[in-house]
Amino acid sequence: MTVHSTPVGALEGDMKTCPSPETLPIEAGDVEWVADLFDTLRAGDIDAIVDRLDEVARLARKSAKARRMLGTVDPRLLSQGLALHRVRGEASR
Repeated sequence: MTVHSTPVGALEGDMKTCPSPETLPIEAGDVEWVADLFDTLRAGDIDAIVDRLDEVARLARKSAKARRMLGTVDPRLLSQGLALHRVRGEASR
């Protein structure tokens, strides 16, 4: 069996994906720019994204549980709890 592969350049359309060093928007030794690049790299890191998604899933599960529990609360108590919730919200502003 013969496998034919397309040259990488053809897949990329012979595009340069990184500008040449002389066109970089920094001055030699710009440490803050390099540090910003590390921040950008970390923000898109798969492990960091998975961690944030785990946090969102935890919050969504807690919210769903609270919604189910509120469905079982006596309506008068629900009304009083909602009033207290509003007062707490105004106090925290």
